[in-house]
Amino acid sequence: MKACLSVCGALPRSTVKTNDRLIFLPENGQLNFKSIHTDGWYHRKEIVMEMIVNAQNLCKSFNEKNVLQNCSLRLFKGEIYSILGVNGAGKTTLMKLLLGLQKPDSGTIIVLGENAAESNRYLNDVGSMIETPVFYEHLSAAENLEIHLSYLQKQADISKVLERVELPFGESKPVSRYSLGMRQRLGIARAIIHNPRLLILDEPLNGLDPVAIAEMRELLRRLTSEGVTILLSSHIISDVVSVSDRIGVITGGGVSSEFSVHEKKLMFNSESGLEEYIVDLMRRN
Repeated sequence: MKACLSVCGALPRSTVKTNDRLIFLPENGQLNFKSIHTDGWYHRKEIVMEMIVNAQNLCKSFNEKNVLQNCSLRLFKGEIYSILGVNGAGKTTLMKLLLGLQKPDSGTIIVLGENAAESNRYLNDVGSMIETPVFYEHLSAAENLEIHLSYLQKQADISKVLERVELPFGESKPVSRYSLGMRQRLGIARAIIHNPRLLILDEPLNGLDPVAIAEMRELLRRLTSEGVTILLSSHIISDVVSVSDRIGVITGGGVSSEFSVHEKKLMFNSESGLEEYIVDLMRRN
């Protein structure tokens, strides 16, 4: 599914010009676009965005407790979209619905142009890391990936996959001796080994030290530069502010607020001010 936008003449109120980027602010959220200006002016040009995920009015309850209520979410190609919310807000549940691991009570899910209620073929182009990744602890990274490929009945160059996540190939060190950051990178290697178009990551930055977070941020940005769209969740604001293009805040069972990180940084002039703004959003119910 693709959405088309046109920009003509002077910038409308719903845009912000920053160097060589145009930040377009539609009513339902904010999207970042590469430069479309010439000679200092923005001339008429159609922008075509490929919609990767379109989930509308999702509801899900467990034991008569509503976890998601009319939750809607849209993702576009090449962006990093982060879901923020307190523990129990429904972040992981939303991801499991998108992955077909759970079924919604109502609502529609369109992923990569396919209706999840009618087909799960889209999962061939989706990679995921939900909750804490589990490995064969006595085996090496390469051996773990070989087993995963066998399960998928696919072939891939394991050395190149490990190189993408900056893990060594050819060493026999078992995963049991890996640091938390290395385990997270191996989890992502397993998620991207079949070259997915969409990557869904549940708390990928959880528990990492500042150096590992910086390395993970660089890895995620590198993946989006290769055309991968990333949806990630967290309950730690500082973890996602530095890596995300857009953030959606879940309260009351749905995405109650959604914004462009770049646009909000321009507004608040500091990350601390932005974090205070997000905390206020998360407190609302």
